[in-house]
Amino acid sequence: MSQSQPLRIENSEFGSFGTCRTINSQFLFANNKRLEESLLANLAKLTERHEVELYAYAIQSTHYHPLAKFPKANRASFYRDLNARAAENVRRFVPEFKGGPVFERRYSEQVIPLDSDIEDRFFYCALQAVEAGLCERISEYPGYNSFSDAISGIKRKFKLVNWTAFNKARKKDPKVPIKHFIEIYTLSYKRLPGYEKLSQAEYKKLMLEKLEERRLKIVARYKKDGHVFMTKGQLKKVKPSSYAKNPKKSKRFSKRPLVLTSCPEARRQFLEWYFSIYAWYKKACKKYLSGKVEVEFPPGTYRPPGLCNTC
Repeated sequence: MSQSQPLRIENSEFGSFGTCRTINSQFLFANNKRLEESLLANLAKLTERHEVELYAYAIQSTHYHPLAKFPKANRASFYRDLNARAAENVRRFVPEFKGGPVFERRYSEQVIPLDSDIEDRFFYCALQAVEAGLCERISEYPGYNSFSDAISGIKRKFKLVNWTAFNKARKKDPKVPIKHFIEIYTLSYKRLPGYEKLSQAEYKKLMLEKLEERRLKIVARYKKDGHVFMTKGQLKKVKPSSYAKNPKKSKRFSKRPLVLTSCPEARRQFLEWYFSIYAWYKKACKKYLSGKVEVEFPPGTYRPPGLCNTC
């Protein structure tokens, strides 16, 4: 049996860094406050519904990154719902979008095994626009970045209509008030592991210092090569649904790291665990697809969608 994508194993312990890219690197998330508000509202709803521990979330013009843990081992369900709602929002709030699929492919996901690796990805999300050479400071980028909310302990409230319940009630009573079906959701971020004992002020101060240290190194590297950053005004002129000139591109079979860590031993242990599960899964899949439907699959994996005589 061949597999076109890496086996995605649900896990409640490891951190997870996700990437969801738009089709053909279109700027579908650029300079659109109504869309941004809807994306954040649905993120708030889905992190509550799926009980996700969210550390960071950054929206770039062509993609977004959630950094999270999934204590309920339900990452697949979360991304299924998140991307479905995002696609609906793009079709609703981006009039320049011509139709068709919104995302290039399924979300990509990489495991973050250690607390220090979660912290590293946290700052990666915060400095995305700087690392991409777009601006010198994250405050100059018009897209949403969770860094300020996360370090300040800010909790954003969003209102969403429960359309399923409303439409059901309206069949019985066409005059039923829609306000009775408005639900409130809160978007909040979990503090980085290891800093729980700090006060909010101490935590914010330390995170700002760490961010600035990393930012200056990135900016110095760019300026050494003569790079010119865009201004805030130029970034605000980017048109939704236009195309990136030199996007980061990977193909379907491009090699992607399964795990992101600076620790060789953590990488070795994870890969050893991953490929043991993968071997178990392949054997179970082969039996299942040959008709032995009672076969046991490894924890955190899903059965294939159909049966066939060979695999």
